[in-house]
Amino acid sequence: MFLFLACAPEPEADEILYAFPEGFRWGAATAAHQVEGGNTNNNWYQFETLEAFAGKTDAPSGEATRFYSMYQSDFELLEEMHADVFRLSIEWSRVEPSRDTWSEEEWTHYREVIQALRDRDIEPMVTLHHFTEPIWVQDLSRLDCEGGPVDDNLCGWTNPAVPEEFAEFSAEAATRLGDLVDEWTTFNEPGGYLLSGYLGGAFPPGYSNLTAQSAIDNVLPVMAGLATGNALAYDAVHLADTTDAEGDGITARVGFTNSIQWIVPLDEDNPDDVAAAERIQSLYGYSFPDAVILGKLDGDLDGIPEEDHPEWANKCDLLGYQYYYRMPVKYQPAFPPVEAIPCDASVLEALGFSLSDFGCPEPHPDDITQMGYEHYSPGLGLLAEPLASRYPGVPLRVTEAGIATTTGRRRAESIVRQLVGLHAAVEAGQPVDGYIHWSLTDNFEWAEGFRPRFGLWSVDYDTYARTATDGATVLGQIAAENGIRRSVYEAYGVGEHLSPGE
Repeated sequence: MFLFLACAPEPEADEILYAFPEGFRWGAATAAHQVEGGNTNNNWYQFETLEAFAGKTDAPSGEATRFYSMYQSDFELLEEMHADVFRLSIEWSRVEPSRDTWSEEEWTHYREVIQALRDRDIEPMVTLHHFTEPIWVQDLSRLDCEGGPVDDNLCGWTNPAVPEEFAEFSAEAATRLGDLVDEWTTFNEPGGYLLSGYLGGAFPPGYSNLTAQSAIDNVLPVMAGLATGNALAYDAVHLADTTDAEGDGITARVGFTNSIQWIVPLDEDNPDDVAAAERIQSLYGYSFPDAVILGKLDGDLDGIPEEDHPEWANKCDLLGYQYYYRMPVKYQPAFPPVEAIPCDASVLEALGFSLSDFGCPEPHPDDITQMGYEHYSPGLGLLAEPLASRYPGVPLRVTEAGIATTTGRRRAESIVRQLVGLHAAVEAGQPVDGYIHWSLTDNFEWAEGFRPRFGLWSVDYDTYARTATDGATVLGQIAAENGIRRSVYEAYGVGEHLSPGE
């Protein structure tokens, strides 16, 4: 008599399914005004508090998350997540409260903050302009600039003195901090700054006129000022920062970060929709990079950059790209010159329309975030190829990607699924060298106030205690192992839509 015993199969090994290249950077990001608290000398404080802008913001920033005093404990959170890079900004209005006057106390503070990162072997990536500027750059209480620019109101970026002042500030930062910093970002999302501030009205100075002519008259002159500021700051930082802080042979890499979304034609078989999507992407995602990398400006917003500006060109060592959502676009000749309408509920609402007025689809409800747009995980990886093709030779890094949600599982799913797509792009040879998540903690989300929760660590605004979300746990494991394990992928990476939740 023979006894046959069925042997249970060995469980599958929990191997790394998606391994990232050696040296791939992992980190998180913040911005000074969104987390520090107590910033009362910049344009955003005016935007939050002046009666003329009542209703523009959901709440004042106030104490924000108290990062200014709590940075040491926040850096312990970075260590827990095995981060090796942290993106932060210097608040220009703190270190230069009035024109050509430096605050030694504030420069000392920022040096201590950055030294605290170095002490933990975390690379600082320093942003010099993250949506805020001192009141003396453009005083929102005196937008008419009656009498012309004066020292306490330079009247904004169309004044040639402002790009020069920004370059002086950048040089000062590089001189004082260059022995600690090798990676510099001139501007954060200049396209968002321009479109939200000078077209949509949601950012300072609050100009709200969603017409093509307004874009040409209001946005493009300010873009020219920013492009000049980028070129001057790029040269100034390279001249001033001569110390290799990390020991990798590079004294300074100077770039900027670019907001770009996955924009698709509403009907992929309709050539008019295809062309409309290309024009909208040119305006939203390529206009500023074209200016400061290619030296080209799309002066009539037809999607073709035709103006040559060699004085701006080749002023970018590292292009950060920042991705949050997918947006279908429909051809609409009633909106010249782009002749396109974005299927974005917030944009259409500002124009007095709804998605249904143009046959725009409603996103799947589980993919709608607290910000109201559609989270589409594949977009992060898909964007790497068009960016690398358009700007050959320029290294890429994801400098922001995240989701506004109070549901930890949704955040973890977002991270894993986006990184699976990013891994595919890296494997295909796209020059992406790192992933920086937005954001380390919950924060003041500009016009939206404190309601949207982007943090890997949630913040209790009564006690300011930080609590890890599932996103912090999962991203920490991925960073520690430089890859995604089978168990993590199977737990969070499978599914067409995110789990339900806010």
